[in-house]
Amino acid sequence: MELRVSLIESMTMRPCEETKGQVIELSGLDRISPAILYTVFFYKASCTEQQQLSDGNDHFERAKRALREVLVSWFPAAGRLRINEATGKLEIECNGKGVVMITAVTDSKLEELGYLNEYKSCYEKLVPQLPSSVDISENPLVVIQITRFACGGFAVGFGGSHSLFDGEGAFQFLVSWAHISSGKDESQLILPKHSREGLLNSLSPPNSTPVVGSIYEQSHIAAIQDLYGIPMQAIASDDSSWETALASFSGLKSHGGLELITLPMKKEVVHKLKTLAIESGRLSRCSTFDVLCAHTWKARVKSLRLHPNTNICLQFPVNSRKRLQPQLGTNFTGNAFVLASVSCTAKDLMHEPLHYTVGRIQAAKDIVTDEYVKLYAKALESTDKFFPSMRELTIVTDWTKFPTHALDFGWGKVSGLSLLATPVPETAYLLADLEEPGIVLVRMGIAAELAVDLINNFTDIGY
Repeated sequence: MELRVSLIESMTMRPCEETKGQVIELSGLDRISPAILYTVFFYKASCTEQQQLSDGNDHFERAKRALREVLVSWFPAAGRLRINEATGKLEIECNGKGVVMITAVTDSKLEELGYLNEYKSCYEKLVPQLPSSVDISENPLVVIQITRFACGGFAVGFGGSHSLFDGEGAFQFLVSWAHISSGKDESQLILPKHSREGLLNSLSPPNSTPVVGSIYEQSHIAAIQDLYGIPMQAIASDDSSWETALASFSGLKSHGGLELITLPMKKEVVHKLKTLAIESGRLSRCSTFDVLCAHTWKARVKSLRLHPNTNICLQFPVNSRKRLQPQLGTNFTGNAFVLASVSCTAKDLMHEPLHYTVGRIQAAKDIVTDEYVKLYAKALESTDKFFPSMRELTIVTDWTKFPTHALDFGWGKVSGLSLLATPVPETAYLLADLEEPGIVLVRMGIAAELAVDLINNFTDIGY
């Protein structure tokens, strides 16, 4: 559908108090993909339409005041990326230049959008469309657009640089902002920890000289070794190669002919697949993630029609906040996810039973120990890195546990969520269906001509 959005105001929001200027050294986990990730959160009118419309401006002002307040403790969000001339690595300069925030209105109603949780191209009008800059130090790390609909509902379009925080950190920021906006007691908030020193020191003690070879020499790390068997189609030699890409990362990426589709899975079906995996194999447990990860991988690979002897790989992020020793802490806001990995041939995956694939995934998770995390993070400190974008690689990431229920800005709970542009659009994201509780959604990109095959393969649970 066509969505007409009219700008009310565009502003730069800075912390309401002066913050200490400092530079945050980023880890290799932060620097692997510093592009902005966009998400739109929808809020249906929680009271009468007339009341919502009269309160609309108050909602805008409340959100703006709260954003300036939350930026005091989340000061890196108001900073800018820069390249350290001595090391050639990206870092964040906490200079208080601010977050870009736009307020807007539309004459459309939320019900006209239909199902909110699937991607629609018109949603791209609900996030800031900023002009590209030739200097990455001018690009904001966080961009926000709040759009009021004619029905009294709202959309909060949020974009955050992946170098600033991972998904866990981004939701911590959003929850803190919503908490303040809704007028709740700020003393209940946990103080965020932005410094990467704990992580970096665990890799190389202070005053030591880190020795890191080429990333292609890290054959002892499964997530890297497994990529050897498939062709790498995208390589960046060092952090400075992001200069060109980051100059325009404020705009949404082209999907390159991919169709972004959303596949629902009812909880009864998930339970059936979990029971099947446990009863037919030697598994003592099977989580929703385990079985959906296995099922999604099988469905995607089958749809690609690869040669049976093609080497394929499944990778998925594992949160290392509690696995790394000493622990980073749940309030750590930087990137703490490392990739676990499974590899085999397309023929093996197609012929093996579901429980065997689930077992592979569980074994890959168990490998992610303190030692694995440190080896993986240390490997990413090398100057040459890979940015995987290939048919043979499937990435599955779990968003179902993120606290969307806590994103009440004072105008009600989230009614729907849609993920927009991603650095690797083929990635499969597991999302909770906020309109129909109990349903898990799988959002991924696939070539348009293969979309019907993927839908059919995903809905086929005849193991």
